[in-house]
Amino acid sequence: MRHAALLLALALGACSDTIDPTVGTAQAFSLYGYLDPTADRQALRVAPIYGALDADTARTLAATVTSVERGTGRTATWRDSAVTFRDGSVGHVFVSDYTPTPGATVEVRVEEADGDRRVTTVDVDVPALVEPDLGDAVGSGIDVTYPLRIDAPRVLDAELVFRVAGLPGSTSDSTAVRFDGVAPFESGAAGRWTLDLGFVSTARTFLASDVVGGASLRLVDVTLRAFVANDAWAVPPDGLDEDRIVEPGTFSNVEGGFGFVGAGYWTEVRWTPSLTTQARAGFDVDVDPAGLLWINEVNPAGWVELYNPTLEAVPVGRYAISASGQTAEFPDGTTVSPRGFAVLQVGPSLSDGPVVLLSRSGEPIIEYVVEDLPVEAAFGGVGSYPDGRTRLIGEIQRYRGVDLFRGPVTATPGRPNRPRTRLALVNEVYTAGSDGWVEVVAVPGIANVLLTDDPARPLSEWVPAPFTDGFGVAAETLGRLDLPQGGGEVVLVVLIRDNPPQVVDVRTIGPQTPGLSSGALPDGDPDAWTTGLRPTRGTPNAAARHLVAR
Repeated sequence: MRHAALLLALALGACSDTIDPTVGTAQAFSLYGYLDPTADRQALRVAPIYGALDADTARTLAATVTSVERGTGRTATWRDSAVTFRDGSVGHVFVSDYTPTPGATVEVRVEEADGDRRVTTVDVDVPALVEPDLGDAVGSGIDVTYPLRIDAPRVLDAELVFRVAGLPGSTSDSTAVRFDGVAPFESGAAGRWTLDLGFVSTARTFLASDVVGGASLRLVDVTLRAFVANDAWAVPPDGLDEDRIVEPGTFSNVEGGFGFVGAGYWTEVRWTPSLTTQARAGFDVDVDPAGLLWINEVNPAGWVELYNPTLEAVPVGRYAISASGQTAEFPDGTTVSPRGFAVLQVGPSLSDGPVVLLSRSGEPIIEYVVEDLPVEAAFGGVGSYPDGRTRLIGEIQRYRGVDLFRGPVTATPGRPNRPRTRLALVNEVYTAGSDGWVEVVAVPGIANVLLTDDPARPLSEWVPAPFTDGFGVAAETLGRLDLPQGGGEVVLVVLIRDNPPQVVDVRTIGPQTPGLSSGALPDGDPDAWTTGLRPTRGTPNAAARHLVAR
């Protein structure tokens, strides 16, 4: 049984009125659930013990539920709600609009509101927020293996999400399909969990599953999701039977009652396998293996840069680039390293027009049409920022066909691209449940900027950041700007009259500690990004004061 699914059953339905374990005891409540340091709201199942566990508890429960964090002193009050479960029974789920601090120990306390005022408590260690580390692919004649590593107390569950095109019955261009046929992470020394994911064999199993139905699918990308848990969540290797989990003492960490309360969250990493690997796995691939490369930067001094967004080296020996009536060939044996670059001097100078990557047989693979390339190399060139990104606007007529991520860049041959000018940049991000915000600074005269966490959204749904006293602030907005506690991405676009919109800053936000922000220190320095700041919305950034235990 998948462990995360098991605890969901614990939190929301695993409570039976046929069990009679407590006659003659002073136990007050049974608690089930887990604390999620990436969620805005927490939920715990609370079942009163009346000599037997009573599942029919539609009336208000005479109990108060509170929690306090040791070290930070943060407290939360939980409110009761009656919930009807899948089996038709009704029980109490207490909820709180609260995000636990990663690394803290939370004491949850449930006290009877009348009678003997018995108390049930549980101490929950909240794991730190981490993300999977994905290494470069290791190829063999049998498989292509992606090494994954997570430094955490426990990793209980893993699944892949294949984003594919061509799934039968799908009404969209691509569909995300979950697949849990993944080997478990293995425990190593010092809390290091590893998984050598055999992608070819795993993907073949996915393609043979009933959900695919034998269809020919094109792979867009793949995401590995893992459930990180605290150390107390020590499920036996052979799992726990859902019908036995409610029996007292089977799996319990509660004082003055029964049940189990853990802590955990889902974390993930996304990537695109090379076309060669996709073809080996059985996905539909009808282009050259170099088709996933990007023409990433073009410079008037005559050179062109390729970028490889995949985790596998792509051979381009004797491939050629044609531009401005000139053609040059990569030396035999040339490869573009994983997430790396290759630069080719095509001629003494380049001008506007198509830039084409040609296969060994002369077939065009990628075409990049250059517009507004500077005449002087001192002014940089044209390219993608960040590397290997594109987003064509289609829903606004005046900007139809505009690529948000393409524009003037400084000359960075063989290195990550940078915008030619920093008209505006993300200065601070605060992820506080549904009340987060993004702060922006800009050069004088810039007053119209838009932000999103997902550039696939229509530009009309991006969120503006009105400026006051030199700072623009965009508030978190449901369905338009989502700032999850576990991390994400913020994309900033500048709008200038009579000019197409262009992305000028992209900031990856890692996991945040509740009550603290991430930002530039000093303000406006894109290379001085740090975490653990004191939130200063609309004012200069400041280092955090030390948290004092109360």
